[in-house]
Amino acid sequence: MQIESWTIALLISGAIYFIAAFLVFWLFRANAGGKSFVGLMLAGCIYSVGYYFELQSLNLAEMFFWLKIEYIGITTFPVMWMIFVMRYTKRERYLNKAVIASLFIIPIITYIMVYTNNSHHLFYRSMSLVMTNGLNILHIVKGPWYWVNIGYLNLLVLTGNVILLQSWRQTPVPLNRQYAAMFLGSLAPWAGLFTYLSGRSPLNLDLSPFGMIITGLVYLFSLIHFRIFDMVPVASTVVLETMRDGVLVVDSQERILDMNAAAVKFFGKKVDIIGRKLETLFQPGSGIAVNIMNATAGQWEFQENTPNGPHWLDMMFSPLTNRDGETRGHAIIIRDITKRKLAQEELERANTELSRRIQELDKYNREIKQLNEMSAELQNCDLLEEAFPIIVRFMHILLPSLRGGLYIFSPGADVMELAACWGGYEPGMKTFYKNECWGLLKGEVHRVNLENRDMICAHVERENGFNYVCHPIIIEGFPFAVLHLIYISTELSENQVQLARIVIDAIKLALTNLKMKVNLRQDSIRDPLTSLFNRRYLSETLKLEMFKARHAGKPLSIIMVDVDNYKEINDQYGHARGDQVLISMSQLFLENIRSGDIACRYGGDEFMIVLPGAPPDIAFARAELIRQETQNMRLAGDGSQERRITLSIGVASFPGNANTVEALIQAADNALYRAKQEGRNRTIVAG
Repeated sequence: MQIESWTIALLISGAIYFIAAFLVFWLFRANAGGKSFVGLMLAGCIYSVGYYFELQSLNLAEMFFWLKIEYIGITTFPVMWMIFVMRYTKRERYLNKAVIASLFIIPIITYIMVYTNNSHHLFYRSMSLVMTNGLNILHIVKGPWYWVNIGYLNLLVLTGNVILLQSWRQTPVPLNRQYAAMFLGSLAPWAGLFTYLSGRSPLNLDLSPFGMIITGLVYLFSLIHFRIFDMVPVASTVVLETMRDGVLVVDSQERILDMNAAAVKFFGKKVDIIGRKLETLFQPGSGIAVNIMNATAGQWEFQENTPNGPHWLDMMFSPLTNRDGETRGHAIIIRDITKRKLAQEELERANTELSRRIQELDKYNREIKQLNEMSAELQNCDLLEEAFPIIVRFMHILLPSLRGGLYIFSPGADVMELAACWGGYEPGMKTFYKNECWGLLKGEVHRVNLENRDMICAHVERENGFNYVCHPIIIEGFPFAVLHLIYISTELSENQVQLARIVIDAIKLALTNLKMKVNLRQDSIRDPLTSLFNRRYLSETLKLEMFKARHAGKPLSIIMVDVDNYKEINDQYGHARGDQVLISMSQLFLENIRSGDIACRYGGDEFMIVLPGAPPDIAFARAELIRQETQNMRLAGDGSQERRITLSIGVASFPGNANTVEALIQAADNALYRAKQEGRNRTIVAG
């Protein structure tokens, strides 16, 4: 029972390793050796916990299962130890992907050997379960590959410890205590392994995982007390070969007595320099040597041809005096300032470039401001015609080097019509068909330049057809507009090209929004079946016309129309034919009213026509004309019989019949009712 309690230490060991791994991963994984230390701790955790469950197993099969789990940690632990030591001691240059992969070769083979041992017995010759003091112990006869694994494991641990000792000796106190802690922590499981292999282990237990308890405690203590990851020791070796400053010692006769290794880079081999006159090191006529010998101390910057090419050198010198104050020579310190000089030149070029960029930025800000102003003005437009002069004005301001025009699609003529132009653009064709523009045909931007002359649009004159762009604007799959731009010069700067794209995109977006706004407004005031104005528009317009008539002292008449027996038409011929009757009536109204008159669909089969300035007799004559024209309309049935279309019409006028909009509509409605009552197909004027 006491032995079983002792094995609980293995779980404690695993917990210590897991805590250390978690702390390092959470806080220090980006530090030198942090990730490999996490791997090392997790390997130790797997080893300790696996060995605990092996000792608690009740049969050989269960023991072998946990043994295979253990070997995930056993094979990984020495490799992660080696990688951790190399990274922690700043020897990463020896660790590339190939080296790391090679370190895992034997561990991988070892694990495969353990996992498949029952097939070849190269790792364990035999395994048996032995009960000792109430504890199940796995008794093994070691095979040849077992010793290969042991040798490789010890080799990696030994190599890592040698590296730690070297770093410990090269690092001053107290910074070397981390290395000492790493080294001492590794000794406990190592000693446990040798005790087990020598056969002196109590109950033939593998003491390595028990020794790892000490390792885990030492590493956890070092992590907290020595701060091994946020205060990594660095060796204080001064590598003279990396010094940049050269040193010359000159006697009073200007002879060079000594020089350091860095000075060799500036002036040549030491054997060729010692004993020479100082002035022979510099360009003839420079006067540097004379200035040095005649001055007490000083500093110069000059350009010199060195064995490594031209370099800028900074020379600082001071006299060497004896006890009596007599100058016996000079010490000269030479520093290569080529990079600094080049940086200064680069800085000057950068300042020049910065000034240029600032000017470009000011210009860009002005252009963006103007672009925003253009977008704002275009956004405030209610009609397309309002946008055209705005586009012309800002094209002159923003893109003075371009000329061109804006073509708008005319549905009635089925052509593109020139709506605006700028930059002196005078096209040979002010209208063209849709299929005469490659931009519209392709539905994308079409460019023609000196390198691409094959696809010139038919609406462009060939002799002037190079260096132009057609930007089509397509709305809901239908052509709406084309922005046609011509390059005056064959070359444009990148900034001009970019600005042109931004301006064109802004114009295209504004025109698209404006067109959709116009369409939306038309949809809101038009009847979808007849395309006449709807009742909402009638209500607003009639109030306005009444106001204008009252202030101008002029009459205002309205005609209210109803299709006779429209329900019978729908029932006999169907709703589609009934709708066609309403459409035909709407077209008849538009053909027989003035341009200033307003025809509306009032509701169902009722219509209303507003005639500003028309007295009752003129309104009556117009109503009669419409009624008589309607009588010529025939609706053919399935047989030979045709049905004649007739109208009942009521006419009312301001100020004779009413003084308000509501009263005027009521008067016309009453007149219409009388027309129906008296037999239909007639016009009645309100009395």
